[in-house]
Amino acid sequence: MIGSKARIIIFRIIIEPHLLISLLYAVLGGLMAFRQGFYYAPLFALTVIGAVGSQIAANTYDEYFDHRFGTDLLTTKTAYSGGGRIIFDGGLTPSDAFRVASVALVFSFFVGIYLSLRSGWELIPLFFLGGLAGTFYSTIWQRKGLGEFMLCVIGLIVMGGYFVQAHYYSASSVYLSIPCGLLIANLVIMNEVPDAEADAKTGRKNVTTTLGRENAIRAYFLLATSIYAIILIGIASGLVIPLAAISLISAPLIYSAYFYAKPGLASMDHLVKALRNNILGMYVFIVMLVVAYAL
Repeated sequence: MIGSKARIIIFRIIIEPHLLISLLYAVLGGLMAFRQGFYYAPLFALTVIGAVGSQIAANTYDEYFDHRFGTDLLTTKTAYSGGGRIIFDGGLTPSDAFRVASVALVFSFFVGIYLSLRSGWELIPLFFLGGLAGTFYSTIWQRKGLGEFMLCVIGLIVMGGYFVQAHYYSASSVYLSIPCGLLIANLVIMNEVPDAEADAKTGRKNVTTTLGRENAIRAYFLLATSIYAIILIGIASGLVIPLAAISLISAPLIYSAYFYAKPGLASMDHLVKALRNNILGMYVFIVMLVVAYAL
């Protein structure tokens, strides 16, 4: 039996939004290949497992280094921001968290090697880039102003999921990985808004600490609009299937997050609603894409 504390720790690792999105992106890439007649169940399952493993590594390294640098100690924890807080009295120790992250990273590395041997060496740059992005997110990329850019790498899971099945990168899988990556970057930009002071004090250089919270919220709006524009252009050009337009039903949630966030700078209640709608909108967007390619 798993103890109650262990269940809390596992739940906190699994509930992190990036993890479920990584899984869904791997599924989306596989579904795109399946629509073209490529499908091998064991490799599909391994792709999903590898994507989840690599994201667990990235999430837990982020928790470890946020604890080490003291970032989480300065943030106001909400239901949607402020870190997962898996390192706490009675929970994981910092060394335990580092070991969990390292084991997950090594596991996903060998899964990636195996998938590359089965599908083609062209997959290797993709999972190496993913490993570099996730492992050094808190220690390098967040401190060089490249954090959001490197998070876009998560969108490449769509390409990888396709490649494992088809053994080549299609123009459609490459194209769709772009809005999928930007979606993750936009999620983080909004989540950075309540943590701006803590991030600045602990040496993080991100969109919010660099541009200020008001401009970061404007950047969120522009990036969201770009994501929907890319989907519509993809449909018009034939790179994205027409049914993918159902992903646009996420727009009311995404844009409401923007309108909640503007007064949220003076009202934590509004800001929490912005964070909530941002995450819900992100899920609706990617789930609708998955549904579109599954039908």
